[in-house]
Amino acid sequence: MSAWCVLTHPMHHLSQAIFAKAALEGVKFLAEPEACVELRERHAAVLAAFPEALVALNNEGLASVNRDDQHVVQLLIGEVDEPLFLPSARLIRVVDGQRHGIANSTGISLCLHDVLPPARDSRGEQMFRAWMQASRSQTTPDLTEQHHYWCDLNDVSAIVATILRHPCDDGAYHVSGRRGWTTAETWREFDALVQRTIAGQTGEFGTEHLAAKGVPVVEAVAIDEHETQRARPDLGPLHAMLTEVNGEGWRPKTSLRQSLMMVIAQLSELQST
Repeated sequence: MSAWCVLTHPMHHLSQAIFAKAALEGVKFLAEPEACVELRERHAAVLAAFPEALVALNNEGLASVNRDDQHVVQLLIGEVDEPLFLPSARLIRVVDGQRHGIANSTGISLCLHDVLPPARDSRGEQMFRAWMQASRSQTTPDLTEQHHYWCDLNDVSAIVATILRHPCDDGAYHVSGRRGWTTAETWREFDALVQRTIAGQTGEFGTEHLAAKGVPVVEAVAIDEHETQRARPDLGPLHAMLTEVNGEGWRPKTSLRQSLMMVIAQLSELQST
């Protein structure tokens, strides 16, 4: 069964990542003609290998979609209501799980938590931007007691690509990392990577930049009765659904260190423009 996806928000960073991943796996996308021009520029390498992966959302393009024989979904970003280009298409809605919670609408809702790199102008990006400045000035920012369950945008895109190719039951699925990180642990990893990046740019490497510090040691910590630790989002439904589809369940493959390097690269790119 061929898989088609209508990109309602083609320029959104989530749509961009999903397109780059799923197009390589045989999913075909429909987008407004104006958006197709920019998508072809941004994803020239992918479309050079898979030119049929992107089709303009016009009468000719819609005529190529046989909805009786092919699986068609419409991808929505956020909670706002959007027009349905194909009324018979299934819906996949991707929302910020911390802001919107579980969506009650029909179709599939993916509620994302702590995705890296964070969205532009989001609270997460503002935090990392302040951290970047603190690291460069060799100071320590104000750190909260919050726990984070970081997951990488590439792993999120892989989930959506899987759902596009293998239809699953309607419902709401939380998406986050499995391991909890305190803000302090995250800062230490981030700061070390920024310092290593600066050393690489200046050529002033020291032994402290080359040392592999590894992940923080897991320790038993007494819980203060007044302390409120954020619970990990319930990954059970997501894991069960993916187990049926791929036999592996939810197994994010990207390390926090790799995700934070992408955050640093994104912030550096923004500062250079």
